[in-house]
Amino acid sequence: MGSSIAKGMKENQKEMQKEMQKKQLDMMLKQRQTQMAMQFASGKEFFHWYASFYALIFPFCIMGALKKKSPLPIIPLVPLGFVCGYQYDMYYGDKLKRIREEAERLIDREPQLFYFPKNADIVSQEEYEEILGINKNNK
Repeated sequence: MGSSIAKGMKENQKEMQKEMQKKQLDMMLKQRQTQMAMQFASGKEFFHWYASFYALIFPFCIMGALKKKSPLPIIPLVPLGFVCGYQYDMYYGDKLKRIREEAERLIDREPQLFYFPKNADIVSQEEYEEILGINKNNK
């Protein structure tokens, strides 16, 4: 009778552990999602301010170029335009999707880029490969 109670307690303990792990994973994923959403919203807000600044200085640079009859005042518009375009692509285009795809490709095909330095003493290369399920064939 004692062994059946102990067996039942062990099974119950295993179920509770699995449930706790599931709850921890759920909380971790929700926290990650919230942090990413906050960063993304912050980036969009920054883009709005930056685009407003760019839209404000654009006509002044053009007027300055026409008034001075020199293209010099227009030169700052070029790098500022690239930055504005990059941010637009990030927050309203598909840049984030392209970045995610490249990250997936790197993890799949070039995992050695993410190994710890040999003297880091965190985890050995073999343990790292085992934890992440990296094939020796990928190298």
